[in-house]
Amino acid sequence: MKLHGYYSSGEFASKAHITKKTLRYYDEHNIFKPSYVTDKEAKFYNDNDFAKLQQIQFFKYLGFSLDDIKKMTLREVDIKTILDSFHMQMRTCSNCLSF
Repeated sequence: MKLHGYYSSGEFASKAHITKKTLRYYDEHNIFKPSYVTDKEAKFYNDNDFAKLQQIQFFKYLGFSLDDIKKMTLREVDIKTILDSFHMQMRTCSNCLSF
C-alpha cells in the first residue's frame, strides 16, 4: 500500500539513516509515533516527521536521555525550547567547553 506523501517504515528509516528497530523502539516507548497507522498496523511517516526525528537526534547528540527527550518533544518544540535545553545541558556537563 502506497500513500501519497507518506513513507513506509522501511523507506523512512532508510532516508533518516536509522534502523526500523529504532523506529519501533521509539514508537513502543511513546518517543516518536508514526503519522498514520493502517487498520493492519502498517506505519507511515511524512516529511514533517523528519523534523521531529531530527529534534530527537539533536537532543541525543547533546547527551539528553530518551526519557528527557520524550518529555521535551511531547510539547511543540520551538527554537527557544531548543536553546533553553542546550543551555541546561551545558550547565550540567562537566566536560564541556566554556563559551
